[in-house]
Amino acid sequence: MNYIIEFTAFTKGKGKINFVFDGYDICHNKEEVIEKIGYDKNADIDYTSTSIFCSKGQSFLVGGEEAESYMHCLK
Repeated sequence: MNYIIEFTAFTKGKGKINFVFDGYDICHNKEEVIEKIGYDKNADIDYTSTSIFCSKGQSFLVGGEEAESYMHCLK
């Protein structure tokens, strides 16, 4: 991840480069990665798997596996 340093050295400081994030690719071994790092989606506060829905002005949490049944704007 030293792109900018290598690029600057390669172009002697005269080049320009732009990076555009194009999304994530599918992980070919996600179960192995999840097991290796011991990831628990239900314990991840920053990136929760819980969805937030609203009814009559009140919000409520719904687990990821149940979220689709609460959606009313599907394709």
